[in-house]
Amino acid sequence: MPYRRTIRFSDTDAAGVVYFSTLLSICHEAYENALQVAEIELKTFFTNSDVAIPIVHANIDFYQPLFCGDRIQINLMTTQLSATEFEIKYQIFFENNSDKLIAQAITRHVSITPKVRKRSPLPSSIIQWLQSNQAQC
Repeated sequence: MPYRRTIRFSDTDAAGVVYFSTLLSICHEAYENALQVAEIELKTFFTNSDVAIPIVHANIDFYQPLFCGDRIQINLMTTQLSATEFEIKYQIFFENNSDKLIAQAITRHVSITPKVRKRSPLPSSIIQWLQSNQAQC
């Protein structure tokens, strides 16, 4: 399911353009929304003491600027890379023009046991979520 959002004034820098880290943050909003849609309870997910899934890599490419008031749509696609790791690809379009790509981003996530900071298998709920979002981009 696409994530839709309006670019806010606070999302822009002094030049009035969305700053790269802000768009990565908006992509993270889309990730959180996708988890909620899959009925994964966010409070439990982000405060679980048995497993944490930090982002270990992120990148973003811009093809044109975004400004306050622009309406965007973010499509995401997941790929399980191993028993402990997955990647999310985000494609960002104007809401009314899904033919022209504005930007694309990638975040890579690793499942760990927080107490020992070692890799651990992805939880079954995340594996199911990954499988349901494989071909959505």
